[in-house]
Amino acid sequence: MKQRTILREVSIKGKSLHTGEEVNLTLKPAPVNHGIVFKRMDIYGKPEIKPIIDLVEDLVRSTTIADGHAKVHTIEHVLSALNGCCVDNVMIEMDASEPPILDGSAKHFVNLIQQAEPVEQDAEREYFVLDEPISVTRGASSIIALPHDGFRITCTSTDDRGIHTQHLSLDIDPESYVAQ
Repeated sequence: MKQRTILREVSIKGKSLHTGEEVNLTLKPAPVNHGIVFKRMDIYGKPEIKPIIDLVEDLVRSTTIADGHAKVHTIEHVLSALNGCCVDNVMIEMDASEPPILDGSAKHFVNLIQQAEPVEQDAEREYFVLDEPISVTRGASSIIALPHDGFRITCTSTDDRGIHTQHLSLDIDPESYVAQ
């Protein structure tokens, strides 16, 4: 599969969840191998922050990334929509520290991405290939990653007594993600 960006710039506006700030968020096309980058337009120098694990600063009630004095909070809905729509390269400009929450889902961001028209670029997408199972357990919670040709999320949730058990399994690709 080829890397993808968006054909045109698109914007959305709303209140952020935790800070209550009014925020304008703009998605802009980006070149091959640029990746997803947040750009804080409201801070001197307009610093850019990449959502990589080394820059994760906080995970309490949201995901916060920071690089120097620049921070971006509650990025998971925007990142989910970009991943679900298979967009690899985009600049996300924001004039506040947190994207708008909108209705609390990723759906408005998906609609915005569709409006921007994802397009293929002239470079192959790089994939992480999981060769063997891995797992992490903390208290009564665990996460297990298994090799699979695709992207599937399977979740089982139960209370401490094992009475109220819920199970869900989804194969995620752009068509199924957008349909949700």
